[in-house]
Amino acid sequence: MSDAVLDWESIIHKNVRTKDYDDAGNVDAVGADYVIIASHGDRDEYRLPKNQIDGFNGAEVFLKIGLGELQRYKI
Repeated sequence: MSDAVLDWESIIHKNVRTKDYDDAGNVDAVGADYVIIASHGDRDEYRLPKNQIDGFNGAEVFLKIGLGELQRYKI
């Protein structure tokens, strides 16, 4: 179970999972209306709007989208 993100700074360096529980990487940075996610291994980066974040359970951030859709946000 995850809750809404109240303190966006608290999710920096936390693991990110897609809606299908696939590992998407870690939160690298937080902006006004987006988060930067860096994938493991190849270090691809994604600029994801905050409205695509489903929640945070204190250890992991959960997305509303799957890995395929995350590719649209690659930077």
